[in-house]
Amino acid sequence: MNKPVKLLVALPFLCSSAAWAQAQSALTVTKSGKPAAASLRVKSSLVPTFEVYQKKTVKGKSEVFKVKAIPELDIGEERQVQASTLSPLRLPASREVQLKNIKKRDTAPVMSIKVQPYNVVVGAPKAVTTTDAFSKIPDVKLLPPVADPSLTEPHVTLQKMDEMGPNDYKLLQALIFLEIQKKYEMAMGLFAELMEDPEHRVEALYNYAMTAKGLGLNSEFRTFMIKVSQETKNKEWQRKATQAMVDNINVLELTDIALIDPLVAKYELDVTKNDDYQITRAKYYSAKGNLGLMEDALAYIGEKSPRYSDALLLSALFNYRQGKVEDSVIALETLLKVTDGDKKSQLRAVGALTMARIQFQKSMYKEAFQSYLKVDKSSPLWLQAMVESAWTQILSEDFEGAAGNMFSLHTDFFKNAFAPESFTVRTVGYLNLCQYGDGVQVLNEMREKYAPWKKKLTEYQATHKTPVSYYDTVKSWARNSDLKEVDGLPRSFIVELARHPGFTSVQKQINNYEDEITRFNKISLTLINIEKDLLAKQTEANKQLVAAKKKLGTASTSSAVQDADKKLLSYRIQYHIANKARTSIKNLRTNGIARIEKEKDELRQQAGKALESNYKNMVASLNRVLDQNDVLQYELYSGAGEHIRYQMAGGDVNQKERPELKVEKEKSLNWKFKGEIWEDEVGHYRSSLKNVCPQDNSVANLNE
Repeated sequence: MNKPVKLLVALPFLCSSAAWAQAQSALTVTKSGKPAAASLRVKSSLVPTFEVYQKKTVKGKSEVFKVKAIPELDIGEERQVQASTLSPLRLPASREVQLKNIKKRDTAPVMSIKVQPYNVVVGAPKAVTTTDAFSKIPDVKLLPPVADPSLTEPHVTLQKMDEMGPNDYKLLQALIFLEIQKKYEMAMGLFAELMEDPEHRVEALYNYAMTAKGLGLNSEFRTFMIKVSQETKNKEWQRKATQAMVDNINVLELTDIALIDPLVAKYELDVTKNDDYQITRAKYYSAKGNLGLMEDALAYIGEKSPRYSDALLLSALFNYRQGKVEDSVIALETLLKVTDGDKKSQLRAVGALTMARIQFQKSMYKEAFQSYLKVDKSSPLWLQAMVESAWTQILSEDFEGAAGNMFSLHTDFFKNAFAPESFTVRTVGYLNLCQYGDGVQVLNEMREKYAPWKKKLTEYQATHKTPVSYYDTVKSWARNSDLKEVDGLPRSFIVELARHPGFTSVQKQINNYEDEITRFNKISLTLINIEKDLLAKQTEANKQLVAAKKKLGTASTSSAVQDADKKLLSYRIQYHIANKARTSIKNLRTNGIARIEKEKDELRQQAGKALESNYKNMVASLNRVLDQNDVLQYELYSGAGEHIRYQMAGGDVNQKERPELKVEKEKSLNWKFKGEIWEDEVGHYRSSLKNVCPQDNSVANLNE
């Protein structure tokens, strides 16, 4: 059947006896009990019935089903009628009835009715159906016969059940300590034992790494999780190890991205919402010069992300390296706006300094000066920002502001600061104000302070040939920061040397390793304390058991005995595990500390190289400043002679007003130094010296 057929057949056989006989013969049932026609079934009452089929769509495929039970028509429930309570009937009082005699009448004569014979001619009966009506009924195909099921006797065979072995129970105990009770020291001892079992090794390595993470042993977590990802051939454990490293990317190293990123792609892990991972990827690919993957990583960082500031700074760097300076400026402006509530943010300081340098390159000195002021005084970049901001004032002919700000860096407040370039800037300011005497005095101060250093720095460089020797010098000073000189180097020089980000970032990792060694050594002490605590609990549980046994006799006392016995058994097992854990993790602790010490040596080499490179740059900068001293001194004496001759000839002082680069008027200060300076005022000073140059002075003006 192509379509489901719904038939309702009513056969009111209102016909003659001949028609009835024909219909009866058409509904004859064969001896086998099956209907004569394939599409018709006949009951004993000779009422024909038809099978009903219905078409349904199942999982996109049309199928025909036989309707076994036709639902009954729901006509609802019959309305119920309830009679109300009737009051008692009030019948009239009975009365006597007197019967009267009735006079009998005569019977009426019988009427004779004559009925005419019925001679009306009756027409032929109306044909309701024809003899060939049944032959026109469409055939209904029978369902294919269902074969009888073949029954066989069940053959039950017993299979050997894999029972949990001792190491399976040990793994279960370790997971309970790790995931539920957070007793990492106990779990670590059990996982250390399971690493020797080949069947449980991979799972033990993975969970040992997670236990190390819980104890703050980040390098141990990194080492063992990388081992799982590289050692196992089981894809599920390799995928889990990769996911764990992605989730804890902040405790890994930047170079680990080279290992993790291919595994992330292999297992199609969703890292689009992991901002820490994307920032680490961006930094790694930026260092590698792969700007395409760097841009891809930054694209996933949204405005509401906590790492949005990092993304903005990296995006500015990316655009600048691409030559898109305007896009870089937009990213930096957004960064400064986003970090406006956190003035001491290191990201804000780097962003402000980068913005100022871009503006300086574009000769936007006024804007650059304001950007330099956004570098907070707590930042290691502040001193450099102040010197560079003074150059913007020089180039804008705001010589009073440049001289004033550099003067504030030469007070006792900054006596331990290394800023030789600030003397050059201050001298140039005085030179352009024609204050030659003050300029000569500044040069003398610079010569007295830094000239003796040149010999010391040269001697140190000649005697310290390895990067580690530079590191040891800084380390010696850090142990006693009150020393004015270490290995022949002045304290201020060492402080500036150790400020370099290339050194501080590596030293931070070395400090983390030192803390990790301390935590590793603390594990054994913690286990000893756990053993003492469990011994005390065993003693208390034993007392409770003895007391409960003395009262034995009732159901409640029997329960108390069982509880005390369970506690005692639990404490004994935990004590055994803690005692054994100290021995189990001994080798791991020894190997772990040895690995950390080796990595610390490598980091010391790396930190020493950063210090050595920064040392050479600082020495070159100092030599350059000292070499300029003679040139500036010549300019000062030459300008002073010309100025004297001009004044002797009756020349007028320059009254020309020049633009000033300064902060708000209420924050700007003219100084008359008396031995005291406030830190909050640094960077806001202006010199009270006036410009006494001739009106057409082209000698002192550096822009001409």
